[in-house]
Amino acid sequence: MALLEAPVAPARLRPIATTSAPLRRANPLSPAGRAWWSVAGLTVLMWGFRLFGYVDMYPMLSVAAVVLALWGLGTVVAVWLPRAVDPRVARVFAGVTLLLAVGGFVLWSYLQVVTSPSYGTDEIAFDQYAAQLFLHGVNPYTHSMAPAFSLFHVSPDGYTFHLDGRPVTSLSYPALSFLFYVPLLALGWSTQMAVAVNVLAWVVAMVLAFVLLPRWLRPLAIVVGSFSVYIAYAVGGVTDALFVPLVIGAVYRWDRFATERGPAAWRGPLLLGLAMAVKQTPWLVAPFLASGVGIEAYHLGGAGRAARTLARYVGLAALAFAAPNLPFVVMAPHAWLTGILTPIASHTVPAGQGLVGLTLFLGAGGGSLLTYTIALVVVFVSLWALYLVTYPSLKGWAVAIPALVLFFSARSFGSYLVTLLPAALVGVYTIRAGSVSAGHGRPVQPWRHWRWLAAGGIVLSAIGIAAIFTATAPLRVQITSVRTTGQLATVVQVGVQVTNDTDRAQRPAFTLESGGQITAFWLARGGPATLLPGSQAHYTLLAPNFFAQPPITGGFQVLAFTSTPGTVSVSTAYLPTTLHLSLEPSAVSRIVPIGQPVVLRAEILDQLDRPVRLAGEPVYLGQVIYGQQGLIFGEAKINQGQVGQTPVVAYTNGQGVATFTIRGTQASTDPVYFEANLVNARQFYPFGYSEIVPIRFGSGQ
Repeated sequence: MALLEAPVAPARLRPIATTSAPLRRANPLSPAGRAWWSVAGLTVLMWGFRLFGYVDMYPMLSVAAVVLALWGLGTVVAVWLPRAVDPRVARVFAGVTLLLAVGGFVLWSYLQVVTSPSYGTDEIAFDQYAAQLFLHGVNPYTHSMAPAFSLFHVSPDGYTFHLDGRPVTSLSYPALSFLFYVPLLALGWSTQMAVAVNVLAWVVAMVLAFVLLPRWLRPLAIVVGSFSVYIAYAVGGVTDALFVPLVIGAVYRWDRFATERGPAAWRGPLLLGLAMAVKQTPWLVAPFLASGVGIEAYHLGGAGRAARTLARYVGLAALAFAAPNLPFVVMAPHAWLTGILTPIASHTVPAGQGLVGLTLFLGAGGGSLLTYTIALVVVFVSLWALYLVTYPSLKGWAVAIPALVLFFSARSFGSYLVTLLPAALVGVYTIRAGSVSAGHGRPVQPWRHWRWLAAGGIVLSAIGIAAIFTATAPLRVQITSVRTTGQLATVVQVGVQVTNDTDRAQRPAFTLESGGQITAFWLARGGPATLLPGSQAHYTLLAPNFFAQPPITGGFQVLAFTSTPGTVSVSTAYLPTTLHLSLEPSAVSRIVPIGQPVVLRAEILDQLDRPVRLAGEPVYLGQVIYGQQGLIFGEAKINQGQVGQTPVVAYTNGQGVATFTIRGTQASTDPVYFEANLVNARQFYPFGYSEIVPIRFGSGQ
């Protein structure tokens, strides 16, 4: 519907030279512009689909779902109409498309909160609790954040843990991370307030990106802003959404700082400083933007102008960073500094989707977590140096490079890797190709020996990364036994044999990894707290809570951490089951007269639902009545068992099928529920549960 927006922005707003020629010439009537608006239309349609899943709870949502679906389809059709319409009408339609996408996101976020109101991470709980303490005159940097866990119902798996298993209970972010919440708390709003602010911040980010991007590329703001990863983080308790609008504003036309004056020039560094006052991630962006501004000024007026311009940029950013933090620095400088450096300096467990995944899941390296910090610093310095000596070739990477750097961190969560990218898009498409100073001063050219520096950076980075994987894990961890919760289908106890392969004593702390997430630390029993050099011990690990129990339908690994030095040792993956059962028929949709037989066939299937011809395998069929007031013993007779006997065993034939003949013995208003399972022959835990088949028995009248 926005195919008729004005042509592409003037040359001064064109993207850097890496953009292909067809895209640079694109406008809303071009195939590129039409394609982007088609994708935006599909995105609005997807919002309708997302909301449709909740219409049973809130029937009025069907109106929103229909409107979003119709508008999305209409957009896809309209952008390919052969005739043009008035540009003013096209702009209105573009704005409505943005508004509907934002509306879909807000409605969806509300539904997520209603269905799961607990705060998903400790960071969002800490920030709101810190704001509450501040309103009561308490310095949150000197107060434990532990009460926030229960106050906001944070799952123990949402905690951040030290390597010894203790949860982090100190405020770990700069002051603006919680000062955002203070005005709303002062007005009396506390319920789900932090999540609402997160959602609002992401809405502002989407709108800002839409407004600031070149017109032909504006639908990209709708598409990227609706990605599942971003909306899940925004509503799930990842507070990065708070700084995204600030970074977007900071990187818009950032390379003009050397030539602009007044509020237009102050905007960039002030917003960057405020973003840095929210969280630590924007700290990595600051050196790239500041050095780029300095280079632009140098080529406009030499070293003197570069020094003055750089000092002004850094000074404004520092002023914006200091403004919200200064009162806490004055009150308790050590507590404030310790708090904001906690994510960097404290010994917290490694986690994330970056390079550290090879250590956590494959057991590659792990003998020194310090090597991840060293590699991170080496990669950062190498890329920053390459950025400087090749300027302006990598100018458009100023915001994206920090995201790449964080890939090598020991804590490289997905939010670290993707949160800066919307701002990177705005930056790359609003700076000048080449240098602002081109044509006004000395020509800006990359250093002629930049290739040598790049080669050196690659070699140093490779050495740093190699050090990660050559530092072998100090412990060998082998899973020896598993105990489950039966029909609850979770693992509640794990036995492990641990061998210390080093020449120094180790104090292991154990946890499990399941589904890519590290659980709360498990309770260790039986083995010594300190494992002597070269010795071996057996530990029984007990789940600390229900949230830490991995399902038996998937695999898990045991992780053993040590604090001094920081290391991680990983067991091989344990797969409780690869087989499961299927009952045929899967439903009995009638009332079965008492005494009339019903035959259920339990077939063994593999993970792809292919039949497994395993003869002589015992299959257990259980019965129970899930009554309104609780569980009731069933009174059906299975095969030759006694009335009400559960479970009853039958053995598979050559086709891997066990047969059960069921007869009801009494009528009941509640159906009897039947479920089959297998039992591990060595560890004796049940697994491979079938679907549940309810059968209602009646008198036959």
